[in-house]
Amino acid sequence: MSLNNIEGKRAIVIGGSIAGKLSARVLSEFFEEVIVLEKDQKIDSNTLRKGVPQGSQGHVLLKGGEEILEELFPGIIDEMVKEGSTVSDFAQDLLWFHHGWKKKRFHSGLSIIQQSRPFLEGHIQKSLEKIPNIDFRYGCKVKKLLLNEKKEISGLTVEKHDGKQWDLPGDLVIDASGAASLTSNWLEQLGFNKPKKTEVNIDLFYASMIFGKLGVGANNWHSLLIYPNPPKQSSGGTISPIEGGRHLVTLLGYGVESLPSDHSAFLQYAKNLDQPDLYEAIKTAVPESSIQIYRFPALRRYHYHKLKQFPAGLLVMGDSFCRIDPVFAQGMSIAAMEAVILRKMLKTYKTKEKLTKDFHRKISKIIEVPWLIALTEDFRFRHTSGEKPIGLSVLQKYVKNVVLACSHNEKIYRQFMNVLHLKAHPVSLFKPSILYSVIPFLNKKNN
Repeated sequence: MSLNNIEGKRAIVIGGSIAGKLSARVLSEFFEEVIVLEKDQKIDSNTLRKGVPQGSQGHVLLKGGEEILEELFPGIIDEMVKEGSTVSDFAQDLLWFHHGWKKKRFHSGLSIIQQSRPFLEGHIQKSLEKIPNIDFRYGCKVKKLLLNEKKEISGLTVEKHDGKQWDLPGDLVIDASGAASLTSNWLEQLGFNKPKKTEVNIDLFYASMIFGKLGVGANNWHSLLIYPNPPKQSSGGTISPIEGGRHLVTLLGYGVESLPSDHSAFLQYAKNLDQPDLYEAIKTAVPESSIQIYRFPALRRYHYHKLKQFPAGLLVMGDSFCRIDPVFAQGMSIAAMEAVILRKMLKTYKTKEKLTKDFHRKISKIIEVPWLIALTEDFRFRHTSGEKPIGLSVLQKYVKNVVLACSHNEKIYRQFMNVLHLKAHPVSLFKPSILYSVIPFLNKKNN
């Protein structure tokens, strides 16, 4: 039957997202066959997929996610660096303005690799295509879930782009279809309750362009991040190196009505930021792409782990489970952490029923930290609406003072980086040694 404890021969993944790709890699260790259903047609591995509208915007793989990626695909990081990724020391090579303050720059030893989303995803795809029991099927849409007499998942009904439909049997199904997930509706069609959904409206937009050589203002850093300074400033921007010696410039804004529609407007938006560095770097640079706009209206979280009745053998992960503000660059690394949880559970769990229930509970715990981090910042903007965390105002004041302390205190900044990169819990920012250094800021007026 199975290669390990969970009975079955075939696992099916809905969606070739980062979450879908990483889960397919894990499933290949435990099932004789893994089928990945992708609604897009097959394209060149480094080309932007239609089903990833955010793919042309800036992406960062946090250190926690990078380490997992290397664990799942040994050698992939060196391969990416050899073919165009840039290795950067997060503190030394990043010029970061956060709430109007410039973070201290020093050699931290915490390095990250930087590249475009299609470049990263393409390398993961090429690695997966070398695994013989993973089969990608393109141009396929899932129409509904199939249940057996025990009300366990037994497969899917699939529709090809030409309209042809057929039933595809499967012993375990993972929904990694992202923001377009239909699992909530499918459950209702089968007589199950829909999960509770939590949404926080932030009205975020991204506008990105690719540039070649930057201006003279960009000669002592690899990357630039100007985070908004709410509530008085709701706009920001980033510059990141990508493959081919190019730079991806992303402008962002929360609740902004007028979006840059051409190169001139793009430059004007950059010029209006609190800090001049981004504008100075691109004002004479020649763009190598048109403007790509992406809107992110709201954070969204489904509470599948709270459903009393749920079909065994169906797992929801990635953005299908929870979408977090992409400005914090946590999505891909969260997906990697969820894949690790899946791997550990498949090694030890003996029934699909317990696997299903505990998987959603465990990844919900993973999400708690990044969800809280995002809400702490997003609710600084006046237009943000939704369910607020308990004690939000106190947390916001403390976190802002930690941020300010990062402008001069290396120890605090190191710990802040570990939390940001999902390598430490936020509670570590409340250690006595950190508190002692932050307290002097608590009675000062924040700028």
